[in-house]
Amino acid sequence: MKVDNNKLALDRTVLANDRTYQAWIRTGLALFASGLGVAKFLKEEIALWVLLIIASVLMILSALAFLQAGWRYSHMNIKFSSLDIQTRPTWQIWIISILLASMSILALFSILLTIIFIH
Repeated sequence: MKVDNNKLALDRTVLANDRTYQAWIRTGLALFASGLGVAKFLKEEIALWVLLIIASVLMILSALAFLQAGWRYSHMNIKFSSLDIQTRPTWQIWIISILLASMSILALFSILLTIIFIH
């Protein structure tokens, strides 16, 4: 049985693209959790305007990381389209990325409204 090294290399490249997507998603989730943590646990520790800026920046970066994950995966997937290799459908990746980015923006508005109206 002859091993097709080219096919194995393509498989490794696809798996590397999946790992890169997952790394961007993990980065977005870490930024998301940090933004929520800042808003929740530092209310009495720092000035309100500083809290709003830090939480907002973290939540916006979270949304951008999720969108970057989808763009990066799709960009690499375009290169794979002419090859005989099976990848995850791009529409699935975009749905996940857009939903996560939307949740980040909704959480940002929730944080802003909660902090502004409670104080």
